[in-house]
Amino acid sequence: MKTILVTGATGFLGHHIVEELLKKNDNRVIAIEGRKEDRAFNLPQHERLVTYPSGVLYTELIQPIDVAINCAFLRTQNTELMTLNFDNTEHEIFRFEKLKIDTVINISTQGVYKRLPAGTLSSEDSPIAPIDMYSMSKYATEKMFKLSSIPHVINVRLASLMMSQRFLYHFVQCAKKGESFDVVAPKQYASLLDVNDAAAGLAAIASMTHEKHYTVYNLGPGMQHSLLDYAESVKRIGANFGYDVEFDVDDNRLTICAGMDCTKLMHDTGWKPKVLKDEMITRLFEEPLIEDDENRI
Repeated sequence: MKTILVTGATGFLGHHIVEELLKKNDNRVIAIEGRKEDRAFNLPQHERLVTYPSGVLYTELIQPIDVAINCAFLRTQNTELMTLNFDNTEHEIFRFEKLKIDTVINISTQGVYKRLPAGTLSSEDSPIAPIDMYSMSKYATEKMFKLSSIPHVINVRLASLMMSQRFLYHFVQCAKKGESFDVVAPKQYASLLDVNDAAAGLAAIASMTHEKHYTVYNLGPGMQHSLLDYAESVKRIGANFGYDVEFDVDDNRLTICAGMDCTKLMHDTGWKPKVLKDEMITRLFEEPLIEDDENRI
């Protein structure tokens, strides 16, 4: 049985990773909760799951830990919280080293890559040019882990996860309310990943032996779509649900292209995303309408 430790386990991604890992009977999971103020989910009760509160020194664990998945990182542009991220990462690395964990999977972001022309996907060897402070801080933590004494570090550069703060959620919510929405920067390309697909991909990496894996993997849908493509798909799929979807296009000529080639991960693990653009939009239309969604995007 493999023992896997997950930090930030009560966050959006961490919670789903814990649930995915518990689907396999040969996984035992140790979950480190996030800060109370950042907690998004409660963890399930399970005989193969042990939880620890945030901030504890869990360096006295008796059973050996095979793999750690590090999700404990706040998404922020606030420099004070960013400093907290670096401090927490330093502490986690110390704990991982103390526990003599063989393999650590560190969650990074696709934002570390230099933006390429539309239709071009970033590979693991593409140029690095972080797009904002958050992406720069993620790249810095990649370096922190690589400089540690942990034998095997895998930095996973993750695509944007589909959640209520994303533009696509806003498009569908407006459509369900009968409201028009604006498509600003229609030539901007995005790459959204379902959180369950992300969790399954990370679980697949955790199941690998260190002889087979690379030090960096891209994890995403392996394709990109323009914001105009997403809007037109919302209009088309919305019609199947009885909605007359209207939107306005405001071309500010901004072209930002996000998208990663995930061939390496798919080849090494057999993982493939199950929820692509149309299925993602269909699921959003199937969800109950949330009336109060102000300030979500």
